[in-house]
Amino acid sequence: MMASAYTNPSGISSLGVYNTDGWRQTVAPSANGFGTAKGIARIYNALAHCGTINGYEVIKQSTLEEARRIQCEGIDKILHREIRWGLGFQLTHPNRPMGPNPNSFGHFGNGGSLGFADPDTKLAFGYTLNRIVRDWGSPQNKALMKAVYSCL
Repeated sequence: MMASAYTNPSGISSLGVYNTDGWRQTVAPSANGFGTAKGIARIYNALAHCGTINGYEVIKQSTLEEARRIQCEGIDKILHREIRWGLGFQLTHPNRPMGPNPNSFGHFGNGGSLGFADPDTKLAFGYTLNRIVRDWGSPQNKALMKAVYSCL
């Protein structure tokens, strides 16, 4: 099942495809969002503040609360690891932490990139890479999270 998920269509998950103009122009909402660390953190900043930033409501607080509610939890049949999902967001989990607080939510990206909101501290976090490392739990994103939280 894992091979089918990552190779349909053929080559979609290979590094050779990710860095092509064709991939960047493709609309694949679950797989090819692009942004800068600053842009990702800006989106999560609104989400860390109940869906509002600078007086502009990005998402209704009630909708955000529903999106953050656990929808699926347990062993993922494709990834073969424990997961916890809301609606479109990964929810912090000991195997995939987004800081130390239990209400954090966001999404890990390919190669170790990460964006998340921590509503407990009103913290927004955005991290992108210049090169892909084939592990969501890259030492870099873990070290950066630790450093950010040590400053609070």
